[in-house]
Amino acid sequence: MKVVVDFRKYDGVVGGVEQVVMQILERLCRGEQQFVMLSKVNRIGEVKELFKELPNIKHISLPVLSHAISLKNAYHDSVTIQNIAASEKAQLIHFPYNWSFPYRKKVPTILTIHDVIPFAFREAMGFFRNHFLYKPAIKKACKLNTMISTISEFSKQDIVEKVGAPAEKIRVIPNGFRTPYGPNAEMEKKLVEKFHLQEGFLLNVGGIHERKNIVRMIQAFAKFVQQSNYKGKLLITGKVSGAPYQEKMRVVCERAVAETGTKEQVVFTGFVSDEELDQLLRRAECLVYPSLYEGFGIPILEAMNASVPVITSNGTATREVGEGASLLVDPYHVEEMASAMVRLHWDNKLREDLITKGRERVKLYSWDKLAQQYLDLYREAASQQRT
Repeated sequence: MKVVVDFRKYDGVVGGVEQVVMQILERLCRGEQQFVMLSKVNRIGEVKELFKELPNIKHISLPVLSHAISLKNAYHDSVTIQNIAASEKAQLIHFPYNWSFPYRKKVPTILTIHDVIPFAFREAMGFFRNHFLYKPAIKKACKLNTMISTISEFSKQDIVEKVGAPAEKIRVIPNGFRTPYGPNAEMEKKLVEKFHLQEGFLLNVGGIHERKNIVRMIQAFAKFVQQSNYKGKLLITGKVSGAPYQEKMRVVCERAVAETGTKEQVVFTGFVSDEELDQLLRRAECLVYPSLYEGFGIPILEAMNASVPVITSNGTATREVGEGASLLVDPYHVEEMASAMVRLHWDNKLREDLITKGRERVKLYSWDKLAQQYLDLYREAASQQRT
């Protein structure tokens, strides 16, 4: 089988979407499968470098500098990429990032939609972009593509309910998680000193978006400190971009810190690298991840893989990922969140039980298993009648 993969989203940083593509190809292109990798014209050298160790990959650049929704990119979806698939005698095209608009198809197409967060939380997206660009675009993309893949049963239901896509054309293939960096004692020591973590800390990752529920988490942490006389920190990672939405959220979070009297114990780290995050994870007492909305929840798996117990939300996809191996709480209930922190702090048996269950849980999300699921999906989609 030969598959055309749209890698236009890559813009110099390996994010979640890029990681999925890289992990899939790492496992599939060593067999009989062949791949044609499409990238921005100014990034093709970097993309070739990313995949240089892998056989059975042909690289082709597209004359674009952005992957954003545009008439130019829609033209490439419907014409340029279709012609490439035909000339390469490919059986399938995979668009792994949220939207594509194949108004005409020469081969079946798969669109991967990770979540539809903007239907519930606008976040940094402006009103016009949300209502007149994103929402109609996602609906049109779901209609045009042959099949849709997504990362959780929750996201599947959300796509069906909010976007109107038929459930029968959606397949669920979960995310995996990246291989962690090994221990780095020198880096760990610097991080402990930089953020004053000598008394221990609870860790939250993912930034200060509204859906990350930071204000209630800070309120719960303040109650936890009062009830347990905890001397450690609440460490919140994530970069504040400077955009108006982010500045607004920064002010809201700082107000919550001031109102709860936790200024000396709540630390906003700003950006931390993956390697720094791995050192912090190994040392954290627990991961607190009380999001109001997640399409998946990779940090939950990263924490479990690092033998760190997890407190997370009992709704959206975090329940799906963490159920049975984490403490699930109502993310709108501050007292319940605080109680979970207290329990984990004092109950060593509970901690060990969650750590053991977490280690088993992550085995369900191995990239080998997920790559096989993608291969099965590719075969299913390729067998669909061309439209």
